[in-house]
Amino acid sequence: MEVLSLDNIGFWLAYAQRCMAYAFSERLRAFCEQHGKPYITPSQWPVLALLYSSDGLTVGSISQRSALEAPTITGIVTRLEQNGLVERRHDCEDRRTVKVYLTDEGRTMVELLIPLLKTHYADVVGILSEDEQRELMRMLQQLIVNTSIVFPGAGDRFGRLPDRSQLQIEKRERARAHPRKHEQKEG
Repeated sequence: MEVLSLDNIGFWLAYAQRCMAYAFSERLRAFCEQHGKPYITPSQWPVLALLYSSDGLTVGSISQRSALEAPTITGIVTRLEQNGLVERRHDCEDRRTVKVYLTDEGRTMVELLIPLLKTHYADVVGILSEDEQRELMRMLQQLIVNTSIVFPGAGDRFGRLPDRSQLQIEKRERARAHPRKHEQKEG
């Protein structure tokens, strides 16, 4: 049995993600160099984008919304802060809470990057029709649902699936917990 098979969908999912991330990284790097801006990594972009649309989030909230672990977000925020793109401030109402805000430079950076990202997305995904894009997303979400069922806690840990997928997970989990009851209802 070949351990790393090119017929394995897991291989192609991981490889496609790495290829897309590398292309995105190189496009960001070239853009930042051309404009004399600090290099924004693919991991930093979602944090900047989230803050652009909803400024003043906690690290935990950014973690949940970006589907990245909180320690990873802390490191990203630290690097963005060192580059002058974000700042941390204590909440006025609860001084124990620290929120992350875009600086003026961070806001300018996001506004510069939005057209680049739209072009990049169109270049990479634009070959697929809108129906094909929706079908691909549906299939990827189904893989996450299946992972959530087979390995509870390992699939949709950040709750990013649409509600219909979450309901599908719960339905399948009930069916697995009570197989005879499920069979009687379908039979």
